[in-house]
Amino acid sequence: MSLSTKQLERVLDKGEWDLVARTRSRIIATVPDGELVDLAKNLRERRDRARGIARQQRREMRGKSDPKATVASGGNVGTKAKADALTVALKRVGAEQTRRAEKLRQPSQRSLARKAMAMKMRQEALQRPLSHTGDDGMKPIVNRKTAKSGALDHAGQRSAMHRSKFAR
Repeated sequence: MSLSTKQLERVLDKGEWDLVARTRSRIIATVPDGELVDLAKNLRERRDRARGIARQQRREMRGKSDPKATVASGGNVGTKAKADALTVALKRVGAEQTRRAEKLRQPSQRSLARKAMAMKMRQEALQRPLSHTGDDGMKPIVNRKTAKSGALDHAGQRSAMHRSKFAR
């Protein structure tokens, strides 16, 4: 569950809020790569610390361990919310790092255009004849099923006789 900005400000301290604010969608795109690695490292350290404190508070509530303070903690809701907020921010940083790595891996338009041109030239070379001598060209295929229209001994006989009998 995501928290509102007001809830985040209440749960996080000033240093943690500055780190989380730098992971917002518009701001994280402007952060340089080196700072992004440092941001992830700082967020991970603070998240791990918050998780550890939440775990200790949970053990104190159940009576499994002695309280760190004078009184055992009554709940760990705030600490758990802090750890969750830092985890979400850390996931945003990881997603941005992945997006930047994918962007670097993608080929440029120039290399794609060169590859397409090479493929086109290779295909055209395969379609060219190997020698410069001409061919006989197309050969007609005779349809043996129909008789020629002027034939007198087959199906065309009637039409030929008909044409010769009447004036045009």
